[in-house]
Amino acid sequence: MGFVNAHFVAFATGLGVGSIAAAMALATIGVTSTVGALGFGFLADRRGVRPVLATAYLLRGLGYAVLLTADSLVVATIGLMVIGLSWTSVIALTGSASAEQFGLRRLGTVYGAMFAVMPVGASLGVWIAGLAFDSTGSYDVALWISMALEVGSAALVGLPRYRQPAPERLLPAGAVIPPATPS
Repeated sequence: MGFVNAHFVAFATGLGVGSIAAAMALATIGVTSTVGALGFGFLADRRGVRPVLATAYLLRGLGYAVLLTADSLVVATIGLMVIGLSWTSVIALTGSASAEQFGLRRLGTVYGAMFAVMPVGASLGVWIAGLAFDSTGSYDVALWISMALEVGSAALVGLPRYRQPAPERLLPAGAVIPPATPS
């Protein structure tokens, strides 16, 4: 995602459009991310979080594939809009998947750790995309890497896996979880 934030305008100007038009195309993510967050949330409630989260990652990978083939601002904007559908939806879906996997008592720690690491990955992605462009004169390598990471994420999230029930799921119905005591 860092690629889109940091490099899309430069990518689009490489297609021969002005920076204002490129920035306007980038703004379409705001609309599509709202639609995606609401739509993916609705689907997750009905189909389950993990398959919908995997679909969101796959869709984002498809968006990067569209950017790879883009030869005009129109095609690049379509790629952005596809990426935008999953832009904010994965945040809520990741929280839900984490709660299912690790339980509500551990959610703060797990979610906090994930979001402490994500900016590091996003920053490295922006830097690597810049290095790739400086080395090759093209964003193709960065787009291929982004696409592969999204498809890999979809596979990892979508695979069935052993699930140890969260501690609160082992309690009888109606039982109250005692609050954690500070150590």
